[in-house]
Amino acid sequence: MIRLLLVDDQQLVRAGLARIFDGEPDVEIVGECSDGDEVERAVARCAPDVVLMDVRMKRLDGAAATGRLRSRPGAPPVLILTMFDDPEVVAAALAAGAAGFVLKDAPGEEIIQATLAVAAGKGWLDPAVTPHVLHACRAVFRPRPAPSGDLSGRERQVLALVGAGATNPEIAARLNIAEGTVKTHIGSIFTKLGLRDRAAAIIYALRHGLAGD
Repeated sequence: MIRLLLVDDQQLVRAGLARIFDGEPDVEIVGECSDGDEVERAVARCAPDVVLMDVRMKRLDGAAATGRLRSRPGAPPVLILTMFDDPEVVAAALAAGAAGFVLKDAPGEEIIQATLAVAAGKGWLDPAVTPHVLHACRAVFRPRPAPSGDLSGRERQVLALVGAGATNPEIAARLNIAEGTVKTHIGSIFTKLGLRDRAAAIIYALRHGLAGD
């Protein structure tokens, strides 16, 4: 059972999120917060496995609250609820240690999937948020040489497009290969480079100067 803490300054939003998880047998909502400055105390009290946190709040926003929480040993991962127009806040939350980003108006099934992924130690990156994360990463990372000989030429092409934020169908069209082949290449890339998920692959590509345009 995954213990979940909800953080949003709108009671109606928290109620809506609670309804989304009401029928999910693997998730239990153990607490709620109405602002970011309540999160540390709530985590100490409720011991959640994941914090689902709005990015914009009145007293302390989600990025700042994430930074405070993640500075504590053993802190749970934070999944950020964001909107399309939050590039600066997304960058700040990424720097603060957020484990994932999901759109606030995403379908309930997607919010559940994102929560389960983050609880399992993976990242979650909504495609609509990817450009903001790429921009933030490019501003932070200075490219350094990648290990040579690990990836095939085609795998390097696929990784470059993943790093540029392309989806699997877009990569397939760009390289004129089947979407299933793209998935196979990405699985091989994850295995060879020891990456857990797509978000980690994007960061790897940016860190090593492999991301394409």
